[in-house]
Amino acid sequence: MSTPVRTAGKRGRRPKRPAADRFPLRFVHDYVSLPAPSYPIDVSGGITAWGMCANGPDPTCTTYPDGLGDCGFAGRQHNRMAKAACFSETETWETSNQLAAEYLAYDHGQDDGVVVADVLLAWYRAGKILAFAPVDHANPAAVDSAMQAFHGVIVGVELTGDADDLFSEGEPWTTANGETPDPDDGHVIVKVKADGQAIDEYVTWGALQPATLGWSVTCTQEVWAVVTSEDEVTPAELAAMRADIDALGGHDITGPPTPAPSPSPEPSPDDLLDEFAELVREVAASAEKDVTELLAWLASHGR
Repeated sequence: MSTPVRTAGKRGRRPKRPAADRFPLRFVHDYVSLPAPSYPIDVSGGITAWGMCANGPDPTCTTYPDGLGDCGFAGRQHNRMAKAACFSETETWETSNQLAAEYLAYDHGQDDGVVVADVLLAWYRAGKILAFAPVDHANPAAVDSAMQAFHGVIVGVELTGDADDLFSEGEPWTTANGETPDPDDGHVIVKVKADGQAIDEYVTWGALQPATLGWSVTCTQEVWAVVTSEDEVTPAELAAMRADIDALGGHDITGPPTPAPSPSPEPSPDDLLDEFAELVREVAASAEKDVTELLAWLASHGR
């Protein structure tokens, strides 16, 4: 049997909000009583065909077959797929074309990626998720506890320079050889496995990707738990989370601003003279035009 081809895709995570501007939400374990992680953890639901979800070369995406930086939207779908599989639910998923369209509508057509916190708030307000909360990404046990409880967590990372090659080869991402995360190489992935000793596994670019614990600690920049109807939270816990999210009402949740149109360059004096001369010729040659048109042109140009 031939080995499936693994093709690295695109990135699309913008840096998280500056510390002074981050959402004043508590960690998820402050809202929900979470049991300690029980290793090994596997909330992948046995899925083998995750789909690229337009986040790279994707033959199922007829609108953007070369892919987009929609890793945040791909991550939302992969997280939903894991939850559904763990509960033996059958769902109809968004197509790659639909995800691409939704992402570009959010991003004003710019394909400039997402700030994870902002897009989570947008999804919450659109009714696509019930709630969300940050996870203490500096605490691997807390991350794994949330992954176990919510059947996956959305993880914002900074990739190393060898990430594409290691992914294509099916080798674990690692920092053992001195690799360092690149702040300009932000990506969104979904954590679905951990053995608690050496290896974590993430969903990205349509496949499961292993990574060493050292890589996870070094390259993870943020982790988020997403609450959907499948998750077992009490009404009081959910209400507390939603109350704090609703208090974020003043935050802007749109994608990157639409660029202002570039102002038209001012015409040069020679251009204005040529334009006026042409108008003079038109007036002289027409029985229907008179000097009032010349006066109007001069007034419109401040003359």
